[in-house]
Amino acid sequence: MKSRIDQVIKREQADYLDTLLSPRDALLARMEEFAAEHGHPIADAEVGQLMRILVRAKQPKHLIEVGTNIGYSVVVLGRECAADAVLETIELDRDILATAQKFVAEAKLACEVRFHQGKALEVLPSLAGPFDFVFIDCVKTEYEQYLDQLLPKLSKGAMIVCDNLLWGGKVAEDVHDPSTDALRAFNQRITTDPRLTTIVLAAGDGVGISIVN
Repeated sequence: MKSRIDQVIKREQADYLDTLLSPRDALLARMEEFAAEHGHPIADAEVGQLMRILVRAKQPKHLIEVGTNIGYSVVVLGRECAADAVLETIELDRDILATAQKFVAEAKLACEVRFHQGKALEVLPSLAGPFDFVFIDCVKTEYEQYLDQLLPKLSKGAMIVCDNLLWGGKVAEDVHDPSTDALRAFNQRITTDPRLTTIVLAAGDGVGISIVN
């Protein structure tokens, strides 16, 4: 969700952009309310809309999400996938994963969804690629490690989407804490790694979109 968005773009601009978003359907609206009520960080609706467009354009067949939470992004991504696609997702907390499974079951997605419970850095080595679409929204200090584990499993032309890269604007400020420093280093990494073509956008709390060269 947005955090200190006025440190990324002006509040008036952010509010205006929100008015241009299509209304969410009943399930997604209920998930957004649930997330707000229980303090679950989910992708901003603006980021969700961006991912819909990316998935619809690319039509990936094997997706991996690092950080399920309550399954909001699973529903967003899965609704754009064909019936022969497989969407895998990883969540540490068993209870939160159970909540995600209930919400995803309600969505009645055409694609197959595979849920994995555990620490992402321990689960990722056990998963077989190749993947052609990645969404990373998990422990910020581990983003670079996720990337290192995933790159050998990605097909040429695979798309990597990473959320929260502006971190409420803190990455551009003289702020130093583990998450901010890690994201600042990660941004530098993905925009200079010769294996990737990347752009970081001020959508939501900052979204990185990379293509594997």
